[in-house]
Order: sequence, then structure tokens, then C-alpha cells
Amino acid sequence: MRALCALAAVFLWLFIPAGHLHAAPLAVTVVLSESSGAYLEFSDALREKLLNKNIYLNVVDDPGEAIPEQGLIVAVGMKAATAIAGSSAHAILNVFVPRAGYEKLLHDFPLRAASKTCSAIFLDQPAERQVRLIEALLPGKRSIGILLDSYPPDDLVQLRQRMAKHKLTLHEHKIGPDFPLHVALQHVLDSSDVLLALPDAAIYNSSTIRNILLASYHSGDPVIGFSPSYVKAGALAAVFSTPAQIAAQAAMAIQRYGETRMLPAAQHSQQFEVSTNEQVSRSLGLAIKSAEELHQEISAIMGDEP
Repeated sequence: MRALCALAAVFLWLFIPAGHLHAAPLAVTVVLSESSGAYLEFSDALREKLLNKNIYLNVVDDPGEAIPEQGLIVAVGMKAATAIAGSSAHAILNVFVPRAGYEKLLHDFPLRAASKTCSAIFLDQPAERQVRLIEALLPGKRSIGILLDSYPPDDLVQLRQRMAKHKLTLHEHKIGPDFPLHVALQHVLDSSDVLLALPDAAIYNSSTIRNILLASYHSGDPVIGFSPSYVKAGALAAVFSTPAQIAAQAAMAIQRYGETRMLPAAQHSQQFEVSTNEQVSRSLGLAIKSAEELHQEISAIMGDEP
């Protein structure tokens, strides 16, 4: 009997192709929009998560380089995502992209929209998580202002619904020729208790954020940002996902692709952090909970997260 088993093992080794005994590594090319900061943090964390997972990982820091058609491409940031969307790459996972940016890519490259091998992990947070942060942070403030330029209509509808569900009043003002940023901002600050900054690069960028924060501070309205850098600059708080958290989720999507050759649907980051600015809270005369307490409170009640 043992001799027969040994003979069978030899037969399998000789006649079954090696690829069926040991699957070839999945080739993953990570394309960074730039070789710095959060992009490098993400690629380093992703490499660590995929160690010993039968995955060959190559990191490219120039979206203009030739990209392989086969394997899986991970595009990190909008610059890389835009370059890769127009390439001949078969499978693409976009990360560090706002939902609005990803939807624009699908509009500009409709073949990607119909593909099960194109997906994303969004940089921005779901509306419910933002609303929960406001409620936990500033329970006495019920009037929330937002500035709009190119924010996705579907996301705006969802934000309105979430605000209404929590009995918060939403004051909106759209930027336009008749309402330049400084005019629209003052309208929103005059009618609101809190300014919720949305990830809209036409409004919130390096050339505008300082003036927005100063105007909000002088009006006594705290700003809820969407990144830790905004909190450092003067926003009261923000809910965000770290490069390591996004990398962990990306690693799971990559492993799923390796098994099924399909990517999960585009989604928000499952994990998140909260950051607060104690100096701003003191200057505005606000007593707020710590970042750790806020995180615990939001996590405890997110069972109905979209």
C-alpha cells in the first residue's frame, strides 16, 4: 500500500504541470502619484501586509512609466489613477482618490465603469461617519454649513438625508460667478454653527484653506475637516483613514483578486481615526471630548453605517 502511494506521488509530480502544484505569484504594480509622504507610507504598509502571500509587488513612482497590461495595478492618488485609467491595464484598484474623482474617471473612461476589474477605496469618509463626528463632538450645535462647487450630486443627496435623519439643519451655498468663495463663505458662516469642509479641491486647497480657517475662526464657527493636516492648520477636528488602514483594506482586495480575478465594489475605508485640535477648542471656548473618546463613541454606534 505504501509503495502504491509513493508511486502515485511520483506520478503526480512528473505529469501534473508545476503551475498546478504551486500557483505563480500574482504580479501587482503599485503606481504612486508622487514619491513622498502618505503615498510612500501606503506602499510600505502594503508591502508589509502582502509579505509571504505569493504576491510579487513592484512600486513605480512615475505614472508616466510604461505599465504592464497583465497583473493588477494599484493606482495611488488621482494623478496615477487618471494616467492608469487611460492605459491598457486590465485590472486597476484605485486608492487615495475621492469618490468624486473616481466617478469622474468612470465617466471619462466608460469601459472601466462596466468592468469588474476596476474598483476603488475612497479617500473621503462616508456621510454617516461625518455626521456622527459632529454629533459626538458638538452636541449643542445643530446648524451645519457647507460650500459646494463640484461635489457629486449623489453624495450631496446622501449627506442631506443623513443630516435630516439626525435632525441637523444643512445650509448649502454653491460657489459661482455671482458668489465667489469669500462671499459664499460669509453667507454660510452667518447662517451656521459649524462649517463642514468637504473634499472638493476647487474650494479647499493650499491657496484657500488659510483664509477659510481665519474667517471661520473670526465668526466663532468651528471647522470640521477631512484630514489631519487640516486639523493641524486650524480645523477643530477631522475623521480620516490613515495610509496603513487603507493599505490593510487594499491588501484584502488584492488577495481576493488573486483568488477570483475580480475586485470588490468601490468602497469607503472601513477603518478610521479621529484627530482634534485642543488649542482651537480652547480659543473658541469649547469643551470637547478627546480623540480617543470620539473614536470609541462613533465606532460604538456605527452599526447602521452605509
